[in-house]
Amino acid sequence: MNDAFRTAPRRSRPSSELTDREVQVLTLVSHGKTNKQIGAVLYLSPATIHSHLKKVFRKLDANDRAHAVAQAFRAGMLQ
Repeated sequence: MNDAFRTAPRRSRPSSELTDREVQVLTLVSHGKTNKQIGAVLYLSPATIHSHLKKVFRKLDANDRAHAVAQAFRAGMLQ
């Protein structure tokens, strides 16, 4: 698996923290991928990617994809 998708071992997380899958999706967003491209990489539909991103936006209090990526970088969720 690509290093961009490696995550820390599973642990209990507060509801506002991103899931491993949400981090994977946001990592691909940070690389400029579209929902369709992300879906192809993760074997998910673009609608599922859209759903993951809605949850990410809510958890990070972000308005759009760029804002979510910036918030995640600031919070140390993305490298």
